[in-house]
Amino acid sequence: MSYLAIDIGTGTQDVLIYKEGEFLENSPKLIYPAPTKLFSEKIKNFESDLFISGVVMGGGPITKALRNHIDKGYNVFISKDAAKTIKDDLEKVESWGFTIVEAVENPHLELSDIDFELFEILQKKAFYGKFNKVLVAVQDHGYIKGQSDRITRIDFLKEFLDGDLSKAYFDKNTSIPQNFSRFRSIRETITNHYNTDFAITDTGIAAALGALYKNETRPAVTIDAGNGHTFAALIHEEYKISSFFEHHTGMLDKKKIRYFVNKMLRGELTNEEIFNDGGHGAHRFSGKSFPENVPLIITGPNRHRFFDKKDDVTFASPAGDTMITGSVGLLMQQNVL
Repeated sequence: MSYLAIDIGTGTQDVLIYKEGEFLENSPKLIYPAPTKLFSEKIKNFESDLFISGVVMGGGPITKALRNHIDKGYNVFISKDAAKTIKDDLEKVESWGFTIVEAVENPHLELSDIDFELFEILQKKAFYGKFNKVLVAVQDHGYIKGQSDRITRIDFLKEFLDGDLSKAYFDKNTSIPQNFSRFRSIRETITNHYNTDFAITDTGIAAALGALYKNETRPAVTIDAGNGHTFAALIHEEYKISSFFEHHTGMLDKKKIRYFVNKMLRGELTNEEIFNDGGHGAHRFSGKSFPENVPLIITGPNRHRFFDKKDDVTFASPAGDTMITGSVGLLMQQNVL
């Protein structure tokens, strides 16, 4: 079987093509600008009204670029499905000056997190047949009207993880909650455009798993210092997770992240403390405490912002590349690696 594993973040999308039985180190891989980054650059080059269709995808830079476009005096006409990229609350989107329509014909841009044309080029160049399974990791905050999406996200992660990194994914046999439109959009895109088996998970979960590749020391703390968010998980046995927290990378520094990790190890870190500090939140599946000398396994493009070679930590680099940690985690969930 062959797998296409795509870990889609804020700055990059990290792609790994893997065929069972082959060395992981020999597998084709691609570290490419994130879809949000690519679309936002395209938007900056338009000097006219914009017509946009597509589906829900990661917002961030796209939202900023489109709002800047409106501020320049241009109109943005966007389909209802694509408009949720900007914000799930469509009334709020309209209040920012967007014109939401049912459908857009002959759009300038068609939004999607997955560029199958790009991946099919890689597939053909590497002489691979059709991918038997497509694995995707994205972050979806979720949406409940009147509730902070930070609360919605942590509530989701508590239920989704249920204490085990390896089982936290959606596939064709599991339903995706209605209020998680990005996950649902990924499923729809794969089903409509590629018609193959799939699994979808969260970027933080995929990174935590990938960081544990070929590392059997337990307990251990994995820290994924991503471009947008930092996800830390305390793993007490195999892939069982005792507790976790998630924060905005830009709001953390070396001292603060150590402080939060040590409190998590002692079993003292609360959801309220992370939330009130501007982060998403935290959760404990177990009240058990651990010593502060538990091994720390670090990954993510901002890892050197918080740790350096003087620190007693391990920098995860499955198959020699820290940037494919999430993609490796996707394969681990399928018991391929």
